[in-house]
Amino acid sequence: MDYLLELRRRWWRRVTENGLKSREITVKARTLEPEEAIGRPLRRDYPLLRGKEVMVQAEIGEAVGQAFTDEPASFQGTLKDLYDLDITRNSGRALLIAGINATYRLLRLIEGTRHCRDDGPELCAAKISETLFNLYGDVKISLIGFQPAILSHLLRRFSNIRVTDMDEENIGRSYYGIMIEPYQKNQEVISWSELILATGSTIVNNTIQDILRWSNGKPTYFYGVTIAALACEFNLNRLCFNSL
Repeated sequence: MDYLLELRRRWWRRVTENGLKSREITVKARTLEPEEAIGRPLRRDYPLLRGKEVMVQAEIGEAVGQAFTDEPASFQGTLKDLYDLDITRNSGRALLIAGINATYRLLRLIEGTRHCRDDGPELCAAKISETLFNLYGDVKISLIGFQPAILSHLLRRFSNIRVTDMDEENIGRSYYGIMIEPYQKNQEVISWSELILATGSTIVNNTIQDILRWSNGKPTYFYGVTIAALACEFNLNRLCFNSL
């Protein structure tokens, strides 16, 4: 299944059923400055603060939806314009996902579509680690998408962790004693693990299909705001405790 195309189809059906198609709703998508998106967290090594990722924000009236991307772009138009957007690149996919998240927030189908700020990421990381440990115990866990706070807190409870990432500056480096592996090893790492925790940005970088296929029924969780609408539509496990 192509999750993005299916999500777009289901989203457009909801747009039509709720009479939004004929309304001149303006969707403004823009990139946020790092501190606008995440505030002033305790640690300063988040990809957002290092300029490796950017938060795109879509606004439909008062409803806000966000998505992470490494290819930021701006957009303004109607929901139909958003539907017709080219989604062959990360930039287009991020705009679409942010717009869908905003739409679902407008329809009150989801909450938590804005990134947490200040000490929120640290508190969320601790809660993610606690939740997974309470559910599964000290199992082998793969973290798909390096996030420093999450890795730091996972290491306090889990003995066997492997991490993959797309950022070439992270790959091959050791963080908290864990070597970051390239995302091309996702299949091997997922096969090794008993529990998968992946960034919701996988829907934007178009790797989510493979991750869910390779998980082969193993417990799989996604973190973050990007995947909010997708998790709602497909009943995926989402951990995002302090989003707004």
